[in-house]
Amino acid sequence: MKTKILFTIAMITSLATFAKDKVLNRPAFADGGMYFCPKTVIMGKTSTVIGFKIWRSGDSWTLDSESHLVAEGKTYRMTKAIVYTRSADGKVKSSEPLNPSTHYSWESDSVSAEFEPLAPKVKIFDFIETETSSFNVYGIRLDGKCYPFVLDKPKPYPHSSDEPLCAIEPKYGKAQYTCNVYKHDGTVIYASMFGLNNCFSEDMYFGFTDNSYQIEASRTYFAGVAAPYPFHQFRIMMIPGYETTVSVDATAYTASFAGASKKAIPTHRIIQFEGPIADLQQTRYDERELYYQFAGLSPDTLWDVLQKKIRDIEKTKRYSRRQKEFGRLWAENNYLIHYMNYVAKGTAKIQDNHAADLAILKDGRSFYFINDDKYLDYAHANHIDGVVTEWMEGFAKAMSLAKRIRGLEVMPEAAFDTIPQYFQKELRDMNDSTRVAIERLRSTANEVKVMDTPDCTGEEFIDRVVSENPDMVLFFDFWATWCGPCMNGIRAMEPLKAEWVGRPIRFVYVTNESSPSHQWTKQIASMPGIHYRLPNEIWNAIPNLNGIPQYYIYDRQGKRFYEKTGFREIAPLKQKIDEALSK
Repeated sequence: MKTKILFTIAMITSLATFAKDKVLNRPAFADGGMYFCPKTVIMGKTSTVIGFKIWRSGDSWTLDSESHLVAEGKTYRMTKAIVYTRSADGKVKSSEPLNPSTHYSWESDSVSAEFEPLAPKVKIFDFIETETSSFNVYGIRLDGKCYPFVLDKPKPYPHSSDEPLCAIEPKYGKAQYTCNVYKHDGTVIYASMFGLNNCFSEDMYFGFTDNSYQIEASRTYFAGVAAPYPFHQFRIMMIPGYETTVSVDATAYTASFAGASKKAIPTHRIIQFEGPIADLQQTRYDERELYYQFAGLSPDTLWDVLQKKIRDIEKTKRYSRRQKEFGRLWAENNYLIHYMNYVAKGTAKIQDNHAADLAILKDGRSFYFINDDKYLDYAHANHIDGVVTEWMEGFAKAMSLAKRIRGLEVMPEAAFDTIPQYFQKELRDMNDSTRVAIERLRSTANEVKVMDTPDCTGEEFIDRVVSENPDMVLFFDFWATWCGPCMNGIRAMEPLKAEWVGRPIRFVYVTNESSPSHQWTKQIASMPGIHYRLPNEIWNAIPNLNGIPQYYIYDRQGKRFYEKTGFREIAPLKQKIDEALSK
């Protein structure tokens, strides 16, 4: 850390030629900084210089030439900036003046920016690239102090220190999660949630509102949470029948992330959990790096590392008996994840010599971690019987039935007889939705034509469709139900179709398995045209399909007349269709 600080000071001093200026390392800030973090500020008589660390690794980035500072209603323009590029070992490879039109790689991870000098009495200022930029940083302090923290002592957990971890009984029910992210002034801001999908219906997300998230399901979900910034990500357990509330202090997190505080900030000042499984949520948060502690190991060393981790958890004084038993199962779950990866690669046998020594998969406590059938083959191969194996077998049957329902097959009542009771409500709801979708499609049969998967490769798909529609102008729209620009284009096109009634034109809409079948059938009911929902292997092989929405127009001679990626306005598409029809 000391080396990095010295490097930043040296970097900025290369721009600031003055010798007796106020230097502030690791300034506190109120908001922003998720990608563009201020590390050093130098206040001079002729300029203010800020050293930024860029965290958006993996993506290219640019910096607008109009970037500026705002303090007490006054704007201070950026006069120049230098971009530093480092090698993988952190050494500076090169530096160059910022070019606003250049897309810099993640290796260019530091910027020294010079601005007009701030007024001497300024205490707090903002860095603004553009109004909506993710690089904006608000409330940068110049007094060397942190903003006040909101969270104090955590509330006690509702379990005694010697209470054992109880099993979960599989059931269908409501899981509730509420996340309150507090700013330094006590106001609550929004926390995003991601990675939550219904494995049966393939729906992404559920009915989320504000900072409260609720699902009704028959299995445990592991939802990702970004609170307050994408870098502060953790997973939450959403278990039917349980509620959890988490409070996050954005200021404490910012201070910890940016290094504004000289002292380590206790975890309970950053994040606190409440509810009947708050202690388990906290343990999972504390041990959130467990997965990576097994990464890169050989199959032969996985077990030794697991045993060491279990011993470390057992020695952790702040953990109760429940937390230690939960922590052991969490560690074993991560062991199994990596072990099964080796099995898939062929570098380990599925018959595990250590299977009998694992606690996981043996009783209902495993349902804190097991939410699908990924360990079913392992359980069978290692002769592990019991409620967990039975649940995974039932889940496999439910998934098989769900796949048929997603394929627009309405199942008879008898099909649910062999499915465990706790999965039935979700599957019956899906079945009802499919029945309604098919009836809706039948009512629009003259306008909406759903095509079977063609017997061809992805490379052949477009030519096949063109050959099956001779002497017609074809408008291809490659889209997805979850794609906002796609839906904007579809909505804009619909009113124009009336102008081409009776003309030799057909609209061909193509999506893939990422569009959940029941959402797709509901959507296309109001989209007259020819519709394909292709398997991913065919879709992925279609040449030059690098993004959506993707539009192709073929003329009546079967030649590609126009192509366009992305949607901004409908006028160019309408013009090209008219031109193709007039040929």
